[in-house]
Amino acid sequence: MRRIVFHSRSRRDRGFTLFELMVVITVTLILTAIFIYSSRHLIITTKLSRVKEEHKVLSRALQNYQMDYNDYPNNTVGLKALNSPTAYLASLPSDPFLSDGNRTYVYYYEPGYPYNYILISAGPDGDLDFYEYYLSAVSSPASEGATPQPQPAENALKDFLKTRVYDPTNGLNSDGDIITLSRR
Repeated sequence: MRRIVFHSRSRRDRGFTLFELMVVITVTLILTAIFIYSSRHLIITTKLSRVKEEHKVLSRALQNYQMDYNDYPNNTVGLKALNSPTAYLASLPSDPFLSDGNRTYVYYYEPGYPYNYILISAGPDGDLDFYEYYLSAVSSPASEGATPQPQPAENALKDFLKTRVYDPTNGLNSDGDIITLSRR
C-alpha cells in the first residue's frame, strides 16, 4: 500500500514577504541616490576642469593677440577677434555651464585698470552674475531716494570679485562665476 504524504510548502516555494520586498526596494533606492549624487558631482568637476583649461587656452590666445596688435580686443569685438583676421584659435570654446551650447565665455576688457582682461564662466549655478552685479553696482544709489551716484567701476569690480566668485568648497550649487583675471 502506498502512503500519500502531504508536505507543507517550504519557505522557498512561497515567494517573498512584503517586508523583504520593502527592504530590497529601500536598499535599491539608497544606492540609486548615492550613484546619482556622485555622478552629478563627477559631471560638475569635469566641467570645472574644462573651464579652467579653456581659460588657459583663451589666455594664451589673448596674449598672442596682444603681442601682434599691441592691445587686447575691445569689449564689442570680444573673443571673436581671436578668429579673424588671424586665427589664434581653431574655434571659440563654449561655456559648458550655459544651457545654450553656442554661448562663449564672457570677456571683459577695460584699459587702464590693474588687470588686462577678465574671462568669466557662469559656474555650476548656470547664472552669469557679472553683468547683473557689475552694472547695478556701477550706477547704484548712495541712499534710498537719492539720485544714482556712479562709483568707479574698479571698486564695483573689486566688490564683485569678493562676493561672486565660485568657491568649490560650497558644494555643487555654489553661487558664483568662475573668473580668470590677467593682472598687469
